[in-house]
Amino acid sequence: METRNCQNCKKDFTVEPDDFSFYEKMDVSVPENCPQCRQQLRIIYRNFKTLYKRPSSKSGKIIVSMYNPNVSFPVYDISEWWGDDWEGMEYAKEIDWDKPFFDQLSELFNTVPHMCMINTNCDNCEYSNMAKDSKNCHLVFGCVDNEDCDYGHVVWNSKDSIDNLYVFKCESCYECIDCLGSTKLSYSQECESCVDSIGLFDCRNCLNCIGCVGQINKSYYIFNQPVTKPEYREFLLKHPMNDKSTIDYILKEREELRKKIPQRSFFGSRNNDVSGNHVYNAHDVHYSFDIKSGEHSKFCFTIRKATDTYDSSFSTELSECYQILNSAGNRMMGSHIVIDSHDVYYSDHCYSSDHLFGCFGLRKKSYCIFNKQYSKEEYEKLLPQLIEHMKKYNEWGFFFPKELSPFAYNESIVNEYMPLTKEQALAQGFKWRDDIPSTKGQGTITLENLPKNPEEYSDDLMKEVFTCEKCEKNYKLISREINFYKRNKLALPKKCFNCRHELRMSKRNPRALWDGVCAKCNTNIKTSYTPENQKTYKIYCEKCYQQEVY
Repeated sequence: METRNCQNCKKDFTVEPDDFSFYEKMDVSVPENCPQCRQQLRIIYRNFKTLYKRPSSKSGKIIVSMYNPNVSFPVYDISEWWGDDWEGMEYAKEIDWDKPFFDQLSELFNTVPHMCMINTNCDNCEYSNMAKDSKNCHLVFGCVDNEDCDYGHVVWNSKDSIDNLYVFKCESCYECIDCLGSTKLSYSQECESCVDSIGLFDCRNCLNCIGCVGQINKSYYIFNQPVTKPEYREFLLKHPMNDKSTIDYILKEREELRKKIPQRSFFGSRNNDVSGNHVYNAHDVHYSFDIKSGEHSKFCFTIRKATDTYDSSFSTELSECYQILNSAGNRMMGSHIVIDSHDVYYSDHCYSSDHLFGCFGLRKKSYCIFNKQYSKEEYEKLLPQLIEHMKKYNEWGFFFPKELSPFAYNESIVNEYMPLTKEQALAQGFKWRDDIPSTKGQGTITLENLPKNPEEYSDDLMKEVFTCEKCEKNYKLISREINFYKRNKLALPKKCFNCRHELRMSKRNPRALWDGVCAKCNTNIKTSYTPENQKTYKIYCEKCYQQEVY
């Protein structure tokens, strides 16, 4: 093991023997920056939910876009981008051996048309970005295999759910965070396979439970105590879900329980030799977060399946990849939005392709460099020369430089995971936008005048403009969410989507690890609980936690 100093944040980080082996296999030097700074430079390229209305550069029609109207490159509507009347190869460039690679790549990136939103094989998901194979979803970002879902971030394989963060295979869920395989669950966090329950934390296979913590295979429990069915119904009658005081009471009591009951240092299951948080079905996966399946991988963040992969984020299935964002494929490096492809280097917005180097906007292409077609023999001869050229300028093995990102720091998702003030972002060389789209002062109804009884909700509410009680920005409701609130007897939201999302994000542990000590056996542990939270909760190692709850 070797300790190095990050060239960006100046903090020390360690490089372990397995890391050296991976870097050698990928023919890259040991990183100069720590894992957190490397992640920061990747996800500055991911704008989830800052949307603009702007004209299409092709047709002139007004479209919804993740790119602001003043970007330097053309922006096409989704159907226009996928049309057959233009071709990425039209923008081919010759290799200039006298210029740094990234300078040449920047010229290409700023010339080829961009897709206004990443929205693939979706129906009626106009306002959902980074969406795939979904139907009838509104303002869901990181929307994969969903139907009838609204207002969410990283919602996968779910139905009829609203206001959720990191949920997977859920149905009819509301205000849930990091929950899996659950139905009719609300205001809950870190739960799996729970049904018809409210305000749970770290529960498994629970039915008709309220405000419980660390419970498994329980029915009719309130605040970790068994109750009869009549007592359960009486509690709900006395504490209706459309009353804010009910939710405040349940969550306050739940928090007091959390302080008394052992808390697990790590959330995940069916693992062997892993570290990080929210890792499932994995073996030898370390310092990784929000992984549904994987092996022999490290420094991965929000990936469905990672195999022999390092330093990758927000992707579906990756194998033998390094420095990847928003992609799916094998043997790739330094690339962004490269889907169903293999053997791709430093490319962006490419689909169903292979053997690409420095390309943008290609579909079903092979053996291309800077969007120019080469023969297999020519490509294989140029490939090692290009790698050496990048090494000469100290570019090989890094992700795209931050200067190439079309997004300001506060436009992109990075500001949600690694927040900076405007002054801090500018000091670190990032861009900042002061004109993020929003409206104020156009409200047509006060929050006090909203109907309190869910039976009174109707589509007439769609005509109203609401004012967020926190940021005072305006927002509206859509028909499907009004019916959801009515059907589930929920209160109408008094905060805008961004403020609701911000509150959910604040409840997650950071994507970082700290040293700790098991509160029971005193074993040294790595946990995503901060040192301050380790003083608040009794954090147990996984072995002690399992012994306690089973």
